[in-house]
Amino acid sequence: MAAAAGPRAGWKELSLLNANEARDLFAAATEADPASREARLGTAISLLSVQPRTDGNITTAAQLLETLRTENAQDDEGIGAAYYLARIQQLHGATPDRPAAVAAYRGLLAAHPDNHFAQMAAPKLAVLLLYDDVSRDEWERRVAEIEALLPRLTATEAVRDTRLVLAGALIRLRRDHARAYPLVTACLEPGVVTRLPHLNALLLQAAESARQLGNTPAAITYYRRFLGEFPRDIKADEVHRRLETLEKKSRP
Repeated sequence: MAAAAGPRAGWKELSLLNANEARDLFAAATEADPASREARLGTAISLLSVQPRTDGNITTAAQLLETLRTENAQDDEGIGAAYYLARIQQLHGATPDRPAAVAAYRGLLAAHPDNHFAQMAAPKLAVLLLYDDVSRDEWERRVAEIEALLPRLTATEAVRDTRLVLAGALIRLRRDHARAYPLVTACLEPGVVTRLPHLNALLLQAAESARQLGNTPAAITYYRRFLGEFPRDIKADEVHRRLETLEKKSRP
């Protein structure tokens, strides 16, 4: 039954964060069709998340990915393999290799700008470049690099996540609400944010940035929206207080 389902069933389980089930489905699909690059890619990706996580699984995943990339670096599976090899260098390896991951992400974006896997590299690259101990001038050059990427991205998730990483870095590291605010509010456009844990944080960030910038009407709007959508949030009481203060100040 699992083999008959093919890789599609594995991707579904992986999207539901059921990595162990996805691994088994992809393994069955690979056994049924050893030539399936899609099934082998799915197996490798699943191995990065199966529980318990082990060095052996990471090593096996890296070997599968390297084979896929060596066989064909230009098709979707080969590009995906390169992306996940960079993820291993960034996060999963026993000794993370940040410079190698940066080079890999840059290479993917340069060589395959329209590919979904390559576009997924943009927010990961932003994290590595912006949360690094460098001079202010170098940090600004890196900000400019990420800003230049944004108009080239077409995948909604890649655009959204890259904006969020950049906005977060501008606020946390530079207290730069002026540059961060339009990035955050762009992510609050209808249909852009679908995961609720993002939405409550984004609404608060938009409200706080608007308040810091003296844009009281916008701050009030975002605070009200936050309370309307997340009335039981742990921060609701504090938001009520800030909203009341702003509303009193804005009355004639």
